[in-house]
Amino acid sequence: MSGVSQGTIEEIKSRIDLVDLISSYGIQVKRAGTSNVACCPFHHEKTPSFHINADKGFYHCFGCGENGDVIKFVQKHEGLDFMDAIKKLASQCGIQIEESDTKESSLRKRMYALHAGLSQFFNRCLLQSEEAFKARSYIKSRKLSDEIVQKFAIGYVPINSEAILTWAKAKGFTPKELEESGILLPPKRIGDGYYNRFGGRLIFTINDRTGRPIAFSARILDNNKNVAKYVNSPETAIFKKSSVLFALDKAAMSITKSPQRQAIICEGQIDVIRCHASGFTQAVASQGTAFTQGHVNLLKRSCDSVVLVFDADNAGRKAAIKTGGLFLAAGIPVRVATLPGGEDPDSLLSGKGPEAFQKCLDEAETIVEFQVRVMLEAEKNPKSIDAVSKVSRAVIELLMQCDVSVVRAKLLADAARLLGVPEQALQDDFAKAQENAKYAIQRNKIVKEEEADKELVEEDGASKVVWKDAKKALPPSSMEMELCKLLAENEGNKTLAEMLTRFAPSEIFSHEFTKRFVSLWCSSVLNQDDSFNTFPMQCSEEEMNWFNVIIQSESISFSELTPERILQDLLRRLWSSVLRNRQNMLPAESNEENDKLRLTYSVLARRLERGAWSVASKLMSLDALKI
Repeated sequence: MSGVSQGTIEEIKSRIDLVDLISSYGIQVKRAGTSNVACCPFHHEKTPSFHINADKGFYHCFGCGENGDVIKFVQKHEGLDFMDAIKKLASQCGIQIEESDTKESSLRKRMYALHAGLSQFFNRCLLQSEEAFKARSYIKSRKLSDEIVQKFAIGYVPINSEAILTWAKAKGFTPKELEESGILLPPKRIGDGYYNRFGGRLIFTINDRTGRPIAFSARILDNNKNVAKYVNSPETAIFKKSSVLFALDKAAMSITKSPQRQAIICEGQIDVIRCHASGFTQAVASQGTAFTQGHVNLLKRSCDSVVLVFDADNAGRKAAIKTGGLFLAAGIPVRVATLPGGEDPDSLLSGKGPEAFQKCLDEAETIVEFQVRVMLEAEKNPKSIDAVSKVSRAVIELLMQCDVSVVRAKLLADAARLLGVPEQALQDDFAKAQENAKYAIQRNKIVKEEEADKELVEEDGASKVVWKDAKKALPPSSMEMELCKLLAENEGNKTLAEMLTRFAPSEIFSHEFTKRFVSLWCSSVLNQDDSFNTFPMQCSEEEMNWFNVIIQSESISFSELTPERILQDLLRRLWSSVLRNRQNMLPAESNEENDKLRLTYSVLARRLERGAWSVASKLMSLDALKI
């Protein structure tokens, strides 16, 4: 819970009039009897169903179900967390929020103050310094108004670090604090001065969700290809790249007021600034990194849908599909706007105006429509079965991230239409992929549990895998028990018996129990006799316990996986285990023969672990490994 007392929270609620607060966001509130009504700001409606009880400080929408108090309203409408909403409301009604005075909180307060002061200082340098004439010329060439320069706190960083040190000293900040903020780097040698990370660059202020300056991003003013085009602040106590979106502090309100509560995602700061300058104030961008789940979670507080406006090159297309997957995983519908060739949001808005950009937004494709189109365009023969199969697999992989059934069904239908295949066929393949994923999760869990019980030891100059607990050496491995369970459930399956005879020599089983079980089972099936019925009579008391576990344990059914497919997977894993053990048992000394075998075992094991049944099928016996 927050560090604010319940009494302070109640005092804030008592001082804020809920009707006035809601009206301050431009929402028209009308009196209706003893209550007040408005069109709900959280969903689209023409007839008011959003009721406000000013006396009780409570609102409720009978259309979408949203309800809460003044704090909840600010949280929802501005996308703030609880503490930030409390602070915002406290400042409005003149209540001072005192945070606990820890070393960490003191450091953050100093950093917030330092960045706020530097942002103003750099802005003054841009407007007043003779040295900044090139920066002012750049601003003019990009047609950025004085209003936009002030709104986004654009500035210029003096080349000489002494200018920053002099400013800091006058404001009571130390060189050490400038180092910790990433503005200056310490001298490399005694007698050297501080290195100015952003010197001679145009600088953009990065704000947190509440509008506090927390970092900077600086751009070069010439076309020098020997230096980085952009330099960003390092992560600090107040700046984490995965938790910051450029301009979200300015865009959140516009996002919540837009018709679909839609955010516009761009790739760079200039693109975002140009969008805001042109009236598209829902635009944001990640800060010097690819979009992450943290960014999605941050944006999810404000938006119900997004449109991606990325570069049209291969990197931009891949980034759009990857980012789209993150939004689908969060249950947020996502579309992709395609700009004309060679254009980005900045150039399109500057050259052709807001109407051209709006047209691109209106014509944005669903993420799957975009994915199918760009992948087919990259194929030499887009109508071939190979191309359709490749694209359909990619679509299914993307939609595996989406848990919203309605959205997923719509996107599968889009993909089927564009690929020219029956929708049911694509749905069937998706269902199979889901079953395979469930099976893979279970399989990986078993493998991890099994590996956790093993360790590598040195014995007679060679390495070998042993069980950590001596008692663990007694039962068969989880994989072998899984195999025996499969066979017990598929009595009489000749195909399984033939696969085992061909691909599973007794050497791949580490336990005598498994060797006897598999041998008698195969013999019984292939010879059509009842020899397997004698197996329990050959078991010791302890082996009978394992046999009973195999017979009595609950069957795990995967409707889309045949017994043959499951056996293939088990054999692949068993072969991989054999290879890893043989690799570990090679003598430690290096020579041509040992190194060759070690490399061979490693390569084959890796391929098997990645699902290459074709490798396993070629390993007829251990003799095949004698390379």
